[in-house]
Order: sequence, then C-alpha cells, then structure tokens
Amino acid sequence: MKIAILETGHFQYALTQSEIFEGCEKIFFTLPHIKEDMHKYDPQLCNGKFFSIDNIAKQEQNIIDICKSEKIDLLLISPVFDSYASVLAIVKKLDCKKVITTHNINTWFHGRFWSINSYLDRINMRNILKRCDYIAVEDFIYSHLKKSDPKKYNEYNFLYIPFTIFHEKKGRKYSKEDTRLKIVLTGFINKDRRRYEDVIEVINYFAQKKANITFSFAGKPVGEYGLWVNKELDKANKYFPGITTYFSNSSTADEFRKEMETSDIVLSTSTKEFNGMGTTEYIGKTKPTAAIHDMMSYELPGLMPDHLEIPKNLEGSVYNFKNVEELKFILDELLHNPQKLIEWKDKAKLNSRKFTAKEIKKGLPF
Repeated sequence: MKIAILETGHFQYALTQSEIFEGCEKIFFTLPHIKEDMHKYDPQLCNGKFFSIDNIAKQEQNIIDICKSEKIDLLLISPVFDSYASVLAIVKKLDCKKVITTHNINTWFHGRFWSINSYLDRINMRNILKRCDYIAVEDFIYSHLKKSDPKKYNEYNFLYIPFTIFHEKKGRKYSKEDTRLKIVLTGFINKDRRRYEDVIEVINYFAQKKANITFSFAGKPVGEYGLWVNKELDKANKYFPGITTYFSNSSTADEFRKEMETSDIVLSTSTKEFNGMGTTEYIGKTKPTAAIHDMMSYELPGLMPDHLEIPKNLEGSVYNFKNVEELKFILDELLHNPQKLIEWKDKAKLNSRKFTAKEIKKGLPF
C-alpha cells in the first residue's frame, strides 16, 4: 500500500502515522520546519519522499497532481485549521481512500458562524467529513462518541489513532541527575486550556517545606497570563531555588524530550471547556488533553483533574485529584512512600505497550 501524509501542524503526529504504517511506501507533504523536526526527533521514521509546502491553499493542485502521479492508495490528512476549501477540493478530486483527523469534534460537526467566511468554513468542513472515508480521532473522543453519541458514531466511520504513541524501538536518551521528585506539566501555558492558580499554591506549599520536589513547566507561556505564571514561579524559586523550572520561549523537540525523560510524573491542569472558532469543546469528551499523550509516550504515570475521565488503557497508572488539598496529599505521599511511585511507574510501562504502532494498527481497516 502506498500512503501520503499531509501534515501542517505537528511533527509528532506525522511520526505516529509513519510508524503505524511502517512497511508501506510513504510520501509526506509538510512545512519545512516540520520536516526538520521529524528528522531531528526520529530520522528512521522519515523513510519516504518529502514534498515541502508553504500552506495547503497555495499547493492545492500540486498535492493533487503528486498524489495522482504517485498512485496513492491512502491519504492521511492531519488536523487542519484553515484552507478548508482547498482540502475539500483535494478530497473531491482524489479517488484513493481518505482519512481526515480532527481533535475538535464540535467545531467540525457543530461549528457556529459569525461572518460569511466562517459560514463558508462550516460548509466546507462538513463536506470534507462527507467526502472522506474515515475520521480519525483520539482516545477521549472515540470513547465519548461510542458511549454518548451512538447516532454520530454509527453514521460515520471513526478510527482510533492517538496523537502520539509509544515508540518501542526508540531508546531513552536522557536520565535524571538528582533524586528530586520531578513533576512535569506539558502544553502551552494558556489560560483558555489550562489553569495554574492551584498548582502555584501547591508549589508554594512545597517550597515552604523545602521538599525534595521540583515542577517542570514544559510549554511556552502565552499572553499576559503566561507571563504572570512565570513571575509566580520566579517568586517561588527565590524562596526555594530549584522548586520549579520553565521555558521562556518555545522549546526544541530535543529539549522537550529531555524534560519528559527526566520526569517522574505528568500533571494535567486542563480546563473543563475550550472555546475555539466560536464553538465550545469539552475537554476529555469532544477535545482531548495533550497530557495523556505524554504519559503513554514516555511511560509516565499521571495526575489529572477529576473532570477528566481516565482512559481505560491508562487505568492503574493515572489518577484523578479533586482539589488543591488532595493534590498536596498525593504528592506528599509519593515523597514519603517512594515504593508507590515505583509501582505507578511499573504500571505506566505496561500501559504504554497498549499504545504501540502494532496495537493501534490492529484496530484499523487497512
């Protein structure tokens, strides 16, 4: 089978699809920086032809012509956030099997409009869904649709493809250099998607105790809120140096990898809702949270707010917390009972094996 991967957003997802379809002949349509990050992170999965594009709209006809000349059997379209008319033109003019991935179910199915352009986007997005053979979604969305929206689940051909997977053949590059319990918080520091007031209270609590713990913020600060969070972290570091670290700007793929491979547990601070394109998405239901990807990819246990349902495949290595006091209690317990952390990590390693390319491929029709 010959496949094409159209990726304009995240190099990680292109690598996920490349590994799932290892053994197939592959071509990639990517932005130049995505190609660069893919090769830096895992050159072995970049085994195919690369075609650089600036954006889908500019390269619409070129993508169509290449897919036809290369006789593509399957086109995998990663999440897109613009150029919907061009994406529609591509899927209409190609006879191969087509898969569109979305991480924002409500936006694609129930998007509101407030202008002629947004109305046209809505029409194009719905037509893309109809023209594609399959819709790829992640764990949270797939489970939510199957359980809570059976009509939609049965009407469309949904596939389960995680944003990231556990790369069995990729060894660890970094290891911890101290004994501090390291808590990592991933994703941009963005108040619309994650809130950090409670975490800052927890950090100050452990700073006052001068506890053997550190909190790593592995995401770029966004806007005034992001800058405020960093200032609060600076205050905590002045009181107890090393209680927290953060990136002032975007990190490289390798810097992020180092943070993850030297961490002990992933902490999610996800909000309940996210408003994008005028539509409300419900985190953990119609939109996933990035934290679970990091847990499965890096064999790490996790802590999540109790409004997020723990995915079945992560049971035993991921736990909910209700409030600040419960989060303090859990982390205190891990500090004073290292054996519990070892048990969580052992379970996380086992759970990660449920997210290999081989396991995901079993659930796909091709």
